[in-house]
Amino acid sequence: NNMAEMWTLLNVVDPEGFDSVDAFLEKYGDIKSKEKLDELHETIRPYILRRLKEDVEKSVPPKEETLIEVELTVLQKQYYRALYEKNVQFLHKNKKKALDGPSINNLAMQLRKCCNHPFLLRGVEEEVRNQDKDTKNDGDFLAKASGKLVLLDKLLPKLREGGHRVLIFSQFKIMLDILE
Repeated sequence: NNMAEMWTLLNVVDPEGFDSVDAFLEKYGDIKSKEKLDELHETIRPYILRRLKEDVEKSVPPKEETLIEVELTVLQKQYYRALYEKNVQFLHKNKKKALDGPSINNLAMQLRKCCNHPFLLRGVEEEVRNQDKDTKNDGDFLAKASGKLVLLDKLLPKLREGGHRVLIFSQFKIMLDILE
């Protein structure tokens, strides 16, 4: 979004190479010439995931990508099916008004939210918390509701033990709030 955010990402990837936000912003903060832009591109080229043919010829190691398919949790499957079938009785059970439950407008967006985490749907977290009063650990409660978070809960400690760093992106800011 802006140069300060770019520095933050670069600092995560290479803290020694990008140790000063002030120096980075002084050098690239207000790019007005093509030469300055080209210089920035050359600086960040080793960190860009998309590789051009010329990069491969320069013996830059190829990008490695691993796709992991994650199953939805039972809760996610229930809400996904109810949304898909527009089952208003299930979606709005125990709700005083329809506005207190998940919306069935913009179905594709609601299904995407459900696949990320069912608590992104309006009213679902409160309903699950009311059903499961003896929840002790909030982190476990949040992780067990989403297939993606179940995977992250298992994967992140192993990556940390191996000395790896992890950078997580999401199209939903509210998903990052749950991760936090």
